[in-house]
Amino acid sequence: MERTLGMTHNEPRFTGSRADVLRVIRHVRNRWRLRVAVRGVSVLVAAALGTFLASSYGLELFRFSPAAIVGFRIVTYVVLIAAGWWLFVRPVSRRVSDERVALYLEEHEPSLQAVVLSAVEESRKGERAARPDHSPLMVRRLIESAAAKVRDVDMGRAVERRRLTRSSGLLGAAAAAAVLLFAFGPDYLRHGVSALLAPAGAVEAASPYRIEVLPGDATVARGADQTVTARLHGFQSDDVNLYSRGGASTPFEPLPLVPVDDSDLFEVLLFDLRTSTDYFVEAAGVQSPRFTLEVIDLPYVEQLRLEYVFPSYTGLAPRVIENGGDIAVLERTEVRLRAVSTMATGGGELVLDEDGRTPLAVQADGALTASFVVEQDGFYRLDLQGPDGRLVTASPQYTIDVLTDQPPAVMFIEPGRDTTASAIEEVFVEARADDDFGLRSLDLVYSVNGGPEETLELFDGADSALREVSAGHTFFLEELDLEPGDFVSYYARATDRNLAAAGKDVKSDLYFLQIRAFSRDFRNARSQGGMGGAGGAGTDPRALSEAQREIVAGTFNVVRDREEYGAEEYRENLVFLTLAQGGLREQVETLLRRMNSRVMPADPEFRAIGELLPQAADAMREAEAELQGQDAPGALPPEQRALQLLQRAEEAYEEVLVSMGAGGGGGGGAGRNQAAEDLADLFELELDKLQNQYETLQRGEQQQADETLDEMMERLRELAQRQQREAERQRRLARGQQSAQAG
Repeated sequence: MERTLGMTHNEPRFTGSRADVLRVIRHVRNRWRLRVAVRGVSVLVAAALGTFLASSYGLELFRFSPAAIVGFRIVTYVVLIAAGWWLFVRPVSRRVSDERVALYLEEHEPSLQAVVLSAVEESRKGERAARPDHSPLMVRRLIESAAAKVRDVDMGRAVERRRLTRSSGLLGAAAAAAVLLFAFGPDYLRHGVSALLAPAGAVEAASPYRIEVLPGDATVARGADQTVTARLHGFQSDDVNLYSRGGASTPFEPLPLVPVDDSDLFEVLLFDLRTSTDYFVEAAGVQSPRFTLEVIDLPYVEQLRLEYVFPSYTGLAPRVIENGGDIAVLERTEVRLRAVSTMATGGGELVLDEDGRTPLAVQADGALTASFVVEQDGFYRLDLQGPDGRLVTASPQYTIDVLTDQPPAVMFIEPGRDTTASAIEEVFVEARADDDFGLRSLDLVYSVNGGPEETLELFDGADSALREVSAGHTFFLEELDLEPGDFVSYYARATDRNLAAAGKDVKSDLYFLQIRAFSRDFRNARSQGGMGGAGGAGTDPRALSEAQREIVAGTFNVVRDREEYGAEEYRENLVFLTLAQGGLREQVETLLRRMNSRVMPADPEFRAIGELLPQAADAMREAEAELQGQDAPGALPPEQRALQLLQRAEEAYEEVLVSMGAGGGGGGGAGRNQAAEDLADLFELELDKLQNQYETLQRGEQQQADETLDEMMERLRELAQRQQREAERQRRLARGQQSAQAG
């Protein structure tokens, strides 16, 4: 080091000052290389990002075909290597002398006034051979001056600070843009980068778009039909086509595939294959690999004959299908098949759902036969023995669909509503029932005042298979020994030939035939004309019994449709019926208390009303207890008994109104008329209360369910209407399936 600076042993050493200058030169050179490297990397990242964007877009245009993936991989890596050498390797590896660094430093620090460059040049001269004009002392002073000025400028650290910061910012921005673009950009960009960053990966695995084709390469029998299915992966398209050709010299011909139900599968059936066939599937520019169906001489089902032997309850004759295939029959239908092969075969198997296998019997004429009973939905096919004795698939896979035998639909067409009649009239009712495969029976079930049910057979289909039946019956009311206020409840019950064995049936809605007093219309007219408003013109005194009829009908419907309800829905319906019955009972008890406080019960009609209403309330209370115990069938008898008592009480009320119109004068009659008017006012008061509750509900001021009878009745009507609509829907469904099966 001392020889390098040209000093003798007697002179002072200034090695430290020269070292400071050289260290500054080295530091500036390193920071310059760092700035060049950072700028090169940022530009390289931007160039790589643009390259990946362009390549990914190109792959998307070519739908990630194998050729496109290979081509863009080559282009991408050539561009990245060239850009890396030009933008990074070449600038960073360039050699820069100390003189150029000193000059670069002084260009950015004018305060140095070329002292660093002079010091470097003079020190380099001193390292060479001694010259006459070389003064070691001058060189020493120059280096000391350069070292002092370098220390004044913080050893040159500020030279590249601004540019290095700018280059770092560009690099960060480029990296952030790349991350955001790949994270939130289109899917094909991520798929493209994945395919390009794995140059050694399989081309098929790199593509996000592919078409799975079955059976792919396969061997089929000559003359067979072959189903080809395709599933799209990574994309969707409604235009899926199969391209096939029978030889290398013929062009590919397109054949559209159809979607299978609501799945992502598409399929097409190739008929009567005679020669080996090449094929592939294409959709939205994506193409599957090419496959080959090799056709050889193997046994195949040329004709399939099916015979359906329906269950005995249907009464249907066996049906023969000459060109069989898919099966759609009722459960427990026996299917007998007879197959004819394209070539002689030693036997085969009937395959059901890949699990059940039944041997095929070879007949004298070479046909193969077998039979099975349809129990559930599934599939079947035939496998036959080939020339080498192995079983080969000899038919397409056919579907087995089990048709549901719908229950019958039953209703009343005459009169089709609740009616009233006197005790000596004759009332005709007519019921109609229909079924998809035939009715077993149609009965009329009636009950007098909620008593034991009586059954009248309207139709017996044991020896016939009628699908629609209308039958009627006339009630001779005089024979039933009825009184005004009594009632006859009735419904129709139909059983189809399938449900007869299981003891199941279908019931219509429940209807009521109320017995009224003789010549009620005449007496009503008299009472309304003679009362002068005591009863309230236009007021219906039968609101209480009508509400009880709704409760009875609702309970009957809940019992009838019990199997259609879940446990929670069944419980909710019973809770609602309990509230409705309790509300009506409170209404009756309120009426009874007011009547006892205002009406003199000396007259027999008054006493009858006073005796009937408590009995009706007791019957309602009993029905409430049964409903609370979740016993809907047990609640029907007390509900019907309460209905009978309410109707008899209202008949007695009608008698009071009639007597008011008949006995208008006299002192004794005046007191009786006053009591009758009080009774009429009480009935009208209760009816007005019902009307006011309905109007309050309409205004949105709905009260609690246990306090508002009208709300309960409204929900009861909704329940009955909903059940009626469901019954009508079932009837339409049954007729629709019946028409489809007939077709």
